[in-house]
Amino acid sequence: MIDEYCLDALNDIFSYSVPWQGSQSVVERFTKLNGLVVLRRDDEGLSDRLMRIIYANWHALASERGLGFLQFVLDTLYPKQNEIMRLWHSKSLAHKYPSYLTDTARTDRFLTSHIRIKLDAVVNVRELSELAPTLSRLVPWQVVPEIAVNLPSAENMDVKVAVASEVIAVTDFSPF
Repeated sequence: MIDEYCLDALNDIFSYSVPWQGSQSVVERFTKLNGLVVLRRDDEGLSDRLMRIIYANWHALASERGLGFLQFVLDTLYPKQNEIMRLWHSKSLAHKYPSYLTDTARTDRFLTSHIRIKLDAVVNVRELSELAPTLSRLVPWQVVPEIAVNLPSAENMDVKVAVASEVIAVTDFSPF
């Protein structure tokens, strides 16, 4: 009777001490508990292995988490399709901070606490929209991330623009 009805649940409870070695439901439960990446890809179990690797490293690097761990997660999820860029701000426009951020370092600019997570256009944007809050929480509290998708552009592109405007009030209701 135990073998038929309870063995899987007992094995799951036993693996709570090392959840990255447990079943897929244990890995997902502890991944959610720690606010990490939960993948739902149709890839024959690869996403489950990726979640195990990410969670095991999260657990192992307790005091050393930071931009290095964010880079590890991005390299695991989107290999050779990502870049973390530190953002700089002009010293002469310091009174307008955080406007006018740029990714190029010069002597007349200072390093800010902002970063840009730049991903290639080939990434799944729907999956990225689900993972964006998690990726933002992986950085230390003093770092302000922005996530951007690098869209391809033609070199000789003529642009004609017409502008019309309407004044509206916009509010961000997200908790972060």
